[in-house]
Amino acid sequence: MKRQLLFCTDGIFPHTVGGMQKHSLLLLEQLVKYTNWEIIVIHPHKENVLPSEYKIKEIAIPFEFNGFYIWKQYQYSKKISEIIKQYPEAIVYAQGFAVLHELKKFGNRVIINQHGLEPFQGLTKNDQLKTLPMRMMERYQFRHAAKVISLGGRLTTILKNEIYYSNDKIAVIPNAVYECALPTKYFEAEELKLLYVGRFAFNKGIDVLLESIRTLNREGYKSKLKFYVVGKGPLYEKFTFEYQFENVEYVGFASEERLKELYETCDLFVFPTLFEGMPTVVLEAMVHGLPVIVSDTGATAELVNSQNGFLIDAGDKRAFKAAIQAYYQLSTDDKRKMSEASRTRVINNFTWEIVGRKHIELFESMLPSTPLSKLSSL
Repeated sequence: MKRQLLFCTDGIFPHTVGGMQKHSLLLLEQLVKYTNWEIIVIHPHKENVLPSEYKIKEIAIPFEFNGFYIWKQYQYSKKISEIIKQYPEAIVYAQGFAVLHELKKFGNRVIINQHGLEPFQGLTKNDQLKTLPMRMMERYQFRHAAKVISLGGRLTTILKNEIYYSNDKIAVIPNAVYECALPTKYFEAEELKLLYVGRFAFNKGIDVLLESIRTLNREGYKSKLKFYVVGKGPLYEKFTFEYQFENVEYVGFASEERLKELYETCDLFVFPTLFEGMPTVVLEAMVHGLPVIVSDTGATAELVNSQNGFLIDAGDKRAFKAAIQAYYQLSTDDKRKMSEASRTRVINNFTWEIVGRKHIELFESMLPSTPLSKLSSL
């Protein structure tokens, strides 16, 4: 008899766009390789969205999340809880708030993945006040679920120190990328090509990047540095108007093909985010052999160290600028070593094959000798 996994998500990429929704798709691509598991996916789309060759049963709960986000998430979770009760032997994997309603009744078989824990990383009192309801909802999940996934690094510390429950609930499983062919990199060019990929939003530290470019240009680096800034968001119009530099190309939205080209042709990835989970864009840069300058927040220290880049304090414009200068001044051989270290670190630790296997090991660790349905009734 196959083991059952109920996979609960608020959307699957590209039918819903977002990091969590893309994670759902890519993780499912790995889990279907383990044929001793029957996978049932619950999602909010109007029809089946997964490839038929996956042989996954899909339970569609057509649902729109526009309006009051928290209330909508709770209403969606109510519908999911009724389905969970119909599968008393299934291990339940929940992305975000997909499993919330009546969690106490079946929490002994639930795994929660809240990814970046952004509500616990508020920078100001106003941020903390706005995210209070979400922190309360997440704490409820963490208290009643059997396992909580941490992406690692500072996120594990948040779970240990700010959310009070037994640490044996924490399962550290990182994000992942697919391995790709390593592009040819040239390290002798006098002009350094730097790449940023992310939303034009306050929490991504886009002002840190642009202010640093302004200072670097004043200090004589205008002809030495070329910046490719990919992404859009609420601050796009404001920042592209206020920060107009000859050595900056605002790419805006980039297709998969264009993004791949930029990863392959640029020399250095820069990401001065203010708070984060484990950013997939950093993993994508690393698998393409890019050294990285990134803020030390969330789980970024799991990805970047002195061997393959620079970790800086979040919001520190001087440190960010200095890191760019330090990389520019490295020898060709040292730049090549950093590139190789980035690539190797991903291949050894953060591919989907590795991360998919870690999920299966977690699911299997939760299978008791006593049927789950009997445990739930105790």
